[in-house]
Amino acid sequence: MSIKDNALIVSLTVRKPQLSQKDEKATHDAEAANNAAGAGKYTKDLYPKALIAPIVAVESAARAYIERNTYPWGRGRGSDLLPMTKFMDFATRLGEFELQFSQAVTVFLNNWSNVMLEAQKRQGDMFDANAYPDVSDLKAQFTFEVGYTPVTDLTDFRVAASEAEKAVIAGAVERDLIRAQEQLVSEPLKRLRDAVEKLATVTGASRTKVNAKTGETEQVAPIFRDTLIENLLHEVSMITESADLLPDNVKAVAVAAKDIAPHPDALRVDPDLRTKTHSASKALLAAIEEMM
Repeated sequence: MSIKDNALIVSLTVRKPQLSQKDEKATHDAEAANNAAGAGKYTKDLYPKALIAPIVAVESAARAYIERNTYPWGRGRGSDLLPMTKFMDFATRLGEFELQFSQAVTVFLNNWSNVMLEAQKRQGDMFDANAYPDVSDLKAQFTFEVGYTPVTDLTDFRVAASEAEKAVIAGAVERDLIRAQEQLVSEPLKRLRDAVEKLATVTGASRTKVNAKTGETEQVAPIFRDTLIENLLHEVSMITESADLLPDNVKAVAVAAKDIAPHPDALRVDPDLRTKTHSASKALLAAIEEMM
């Protein structure tokens, strides 16, 4: 299980111009009107949300895609581990997001006159033209950058330091590496557990409705959305594609999860299959939780 040889660290950096600004005059006026002092600050949106929304939406979609197709690495989101088996598809999709971001920015800038008119209309007396950069400088303030870096370990550090200093550095690096590796095992299990738990919940649920013809209450099948199984199989696929990074017991529960995931249509029409799937998913859920 060589993480260094089978994965990359991916990061997304998106920069946008300042989208909001504290308004001292509005804050003062609000406090004066309410006989208050230091109670808060008024922040105004510089740009109409509807016009900036397409840019923000692309960034949100890109970050959601990264989160769904990687595992956290290190101390928090922002540096995520990407299995090399997923690299080409992943890089292609991120390239599409980058293009969408650029296109949304272009539309926004080409509509600059309307952006300013809408901002002035919405802000009224709070509008300040000096708060906005020149449109010719604005494009450079929008960036969408995807970074790929190798996974490092203790052998990658070459620094001029005393033996004592090197020992301190090595200890810190080793601690962070151990923490990241532990998280790499726990995160796939957590995500798989959540998907299996939803399957267990839905297959074990009961639902009734009143028969319009007879007026009697009848037992009917729960509502099964395709995403119930799709999300489970996605987590199985993530573990399968990360096989070189994960221990055998994690891969084994992923195989077991795939085996208990019938087609949603079958669950909708077969009550015996629902009962069987519920029992199997509860047993698998207990096994996963024991591993965590």
